[in-house]
Formats: sequence, structure tokens, C-alpha cells
Amino acid sequence: MVDCNICFCTYKEEECYTLPNCLHKFCKACLTEQLKTKIESQQIDLSDFKCPQCGRLFNPEIIENFLPPNLFQKYCDFALQFNKIMGLEDHELLTNCLNEKCIEKFIIWKDAEYMQCPSCKMKFCRKCSLKYHKDEGITCEQQKELHKDSFYIEMKKNLQICKCPKCNNMCEKISGCNFMYCRCKANFCFLCDAELTEEYHFKHWQNDDPFKSPCRVWYNGTWVDPDKVPKVEPIKEVKIVQVIPMEEKENKIPCPNCGNKSKAVSQLVFFDKVIQCQSVKCQNQAFCISCQKKVLVQDIISHFNQQSLECKFK
Repeated sequence: MVDCNICFCTYKEEECYTLPNCLHKFCKACLTEQLKTKIESQQIDLSDFKCPQCGRLFNPEIIENFLPPNLFQKYCDFALQFNKIMGLEDHELLTNCLNEKCIEKFIIWKDAEYMQCPSCKMKFCRKCSLKYHKDEGITCEQQKELHKDSFYIEMKKNLQICKCPKCNNMCEKISGCNFMYCRCKANFCFLCDAELTEEYHFKHWQNDDPFKSPCRVWYNGTWVDPDKVPKVEPIKEVKIVQVIPMEEKENKIPCPNCGNKSKAVSQLVFFDKVIQCQSVKCQNQAFCISCQKKVLVQDIISHFNQQSLECKFK
């Protein structure tokens, strides 16, 4: 007869199971109930599978002996969803492709500098989770700024909105020319965001046409056509040693969902109003910093007021 150290009852030998790593014995009913509770609460990390008596880890492969097929399938689905599959080496990591149009999962080296999806072939930086940029000589911080700039240009093009250079409020162009009026009384160009005065209502644009013509450039105290600016003689090549400042390893604002602050895992996007997190818990989801609610990565703008970019749910 065997005493179960979970329910403290006595059972026949065939009604119990011996854990292979520590040789402690428990009744199969207790082990089944404990494993069922862990899976139902999504505790599927390898560190969650411990001996109830000594706490020693055991191989989760043995749980198939205690669970019905539907519950074991649920465990396998959770393990794949949270990238906690069995059989990985210590230096290996299962990850998701960061391309929003791709759903591929693949194994990478934990200390890899970048990862490349075998399906869509896109390469991403492991530090900032953006398009790989080291080949172009760009730091992670510079890449983040470029990402913000491209997002703003895309938003201006699709939504006809722009940011006032004086108060940073978002303004919508409903109709008319490219000379914008903001409620803070500032005037600026819709195309280049340069702050203007009434004096330059026409002079800022080529052909004095603020409706369809491109912008002029500021040169010697006035706006002139780009071809009127003298060409600058190239400077002789001088070798410059660039000192790249060490990047901060943590964001100032933690992820609202999991609390992670590591820049290698989470990044601030959409004018630092949203945090996109790659942690095991968040799985590349985005969260509003103001209201801490989940937002769609593909449609972040709908969560905010299009005039002020303030959270609608704050």
C-alpha cells in the first residue's frame, strides 16, 4: 500500500504514480486534479510542473498519462500559443514573426542579434523589435524615431490630419488650401508643418499657390524655390569617430498588462501613448498607457480622439 502525500489517503500500488525524477508517489486522482487546475488557469510554464512534495521539476511529457485527450490537447494549444513547447535546448527560444501579416512561429538562438522569419523572410532586431537596421548603421533609438516619422506621414496621408508645431495638437484638413489655422492661434503649412505667419500665406509655396504647389525653402530670411538655393560645395572627407551613447535598457513606463519595462521586450509607439509588448503574457499585443485597455495593433488610431489624440476611454 502507498500513502499519497496530497490527500493523505492509502492506495494500492497500481492506483498511484511514481514521479521519475524524485521517486515520490501520489495517487493518480490527485495528480490528475492538480494538473487539470494548472492547465485551466493557463499555468503551462515548464517551471509550473513540480513535485508536490519536494518541488523538484519533472518532464511535462508525463502529464499525458493523467489527462483526457481533450484536456491534453488544450495544454498543447496553450503551450504553442505562449511559446512554451517541450524539447527546446537551453539556448533555444520559440518566437513569433513580428510581421503583422505573418503568423509563423520558429525557433531562434536566445542571444541572437536578429531573427529572420523562414516564411515571409523579414528580418527584425531582437533589441527594439523593429526592422533589422544594423546593416544600415542605425541605432535602435534612431530606428524608433524613423518608425514614428513614417507612421506620422502615413497617418497624415490617409486621415488628412497634421500636428501643430506650436502646441502639438492634431488638426484636420477638411478643405481649402495648405495654410492651416490652429485653435492656439498658430498658422502652419499642412505639407511640411513649418510654422508660418499671415505674411507667408502665399509666399511659402512655389508659384504662390497654397493649393497644389510644393513648399519653398527658407534661405537668407525668405522663402525661395529650391532651385534658387546655391549648391553647397562638398566637404573634404574627414574621418570622424562616432561615439554612440549607451542605450537605456528599460522604458520609463511599464507595460500595463504584464508590467515589463525591458526595451528588448516592449516598445512605446504612437507618440508614446501605446506600448506594444512581446512578453510571454502579452504576445505582441498593444495596450493604451492612459486607460490600460488592449488596442488593436492594426488600428491604433481608432482608440484615440483624432483631433487631440487623447484616449477616448480615459
